[in-house]
Amino acid sequence: MDKKICIIVGHGKSKSGGYDSGAVSRDGKYEEFKIAKEIAKYAADYLGCSLMNYEGNLYLTDRIKAVNRADYDFVAEIHLNAGGGKGTEVFYYNGSPTGRKAAEAISAEIAKEFTVPDRGAKVRLGKNGKDYFAIIRDTKPTAILVETLFIDNNAELTLLKTDEGRKRCGRAIGIGLEKALGTQRMTEAFSVEITANSLYIRSGAGTGFKSVGVVKKGETHAISATDTAGVWGRLADGRGWISLNSKYIRRI
Repeated sequence: MDKKICIIVGHGKSKSGGYDSGAVSRDGKYEEFKIAKEIAKYAADYLGCSLMNYEGNLYLTDRIKAVNRADYDFVAEIHLNAGGGKGTEVFYYNGSPTGRKAAEAISAEIAKEFTVPDRGAKVRLGKNGKDYFAIIRDTKPTAILVETLFIDNNAELTLLKTDEGRKRCGRAIGIGLEKALGTQRMTEAFSVEITANSLYIRSGAGTGFKSVGVVKKGETHAISATDTAGVWGRLADGRGWISLNSKYIRRI
């Protein structure tokens, strides 16, 4: 059975409810959240899986709660690194063979794609001996935190300044997860007709995500991707996800 995966964007909303950009470039022009959200979107598009916090409306504890309400098998939160280093690294849950395998695969794929140092799979523990990152420590499914490239390394930032660079990075993450978890992605788009009187459009693949609109009976819509379980479809117009339950839609 395919694993149900969720790709999460790091940062976006601060604890106080304001905006948290994450790390910024040396010149202050580029922000971690704004680059990470596009990388995450391309990773989710490649895999046809759920995407969380693209709008930046979920603080860390909100993201953890949303993950734990859902029934995901695996989650990956996307970040950019900072601190004067170079290369890519991925943190995983201490003692998790699955997390380590996924972390190793993703780090290797990003390093290969951009010809940067592969810093590898890592565990970071706090003073109490538990995992330092809450998205890894406090989520029910296996979780990893992907530090793609260094935003304060001008050479690496240049690789992610363009949409094409962010797409390459997202695909590398998707390929790494495919190799590590044996996931399968949807390769062909299709269309559906809405048979229910109305159907909510969700911001992610699941009823736990907020409603961002509706589609109505008789309308036809193109689906560009499905989640890994094939029960939710992403609208090709980019508005969000709808249920593919046969009670509500008909494939055409």
